[in-house]
Amino acid sequence: MSAPQSYFNNTPIELGGPGVVVQIDKSLFNHKSKHNRRRRPKKYLWVFGLADTSFKPAITYMESVEKRDAATLLPIIRKAVKPDTIIYSNQWKAYSNIQTELKLQHATVNHSVNFVDPETGVHTQAIESYWAKAKYKFKEMKGVSSDLLPNYLDERMWRDRWGSSKDNTFTNIMAHISEQYPV
Repeated sequence: MSAPQSYFNNTPIELGGPGVVVQIDKSLFNHKSKHNRRRRPKKYLWVFGLADTSFKPAITYMESVEKRDAATLLPIIRKAVKPDTIIYSNQWKAYSNIQTELKLQHATVNHSVNFVDPETGVHTQAIESYWAKAKYKFKEMKGVSSDLLPNYLDERMWRDRWGSSKDNTFTNIMAHISEQYPV
């Protein structure tokens, strides 16, 4: 188990808070075959993500999921999001019970009409931007094994939180390793 994975397994994820917007979305992390000429993926690699927009850039949590239904996604939201958070999402059916089941404020944008709702200003651009950055990194690596995807997601989240400054990256990883393996 890598240090970032161990850290995220042992440290609760807490995004949002009273009046804070957390954007949610799911994304496919497979290669796309061009003109139906290349091999198709054996299984689809879906990732569910949450982005806390009170930070610049947004702090995220990502988790690979087998299914994109409410039974799979709502427990992840419950685990990662603080009470009284405002959730922004697209109108995916699995998100329809966020308000009733999780008791969180929920606003949606209809992506088939607008990417930003002109009346409410609701959008999911922070999480969409995060998908682009994460996928670009995986593209640079010439793809990612489906078995290793969770490890790479954990590393990506860790680097975004504690590894962005070259001066503090080593110190931060050593501190997190020493927390996981005290002397």
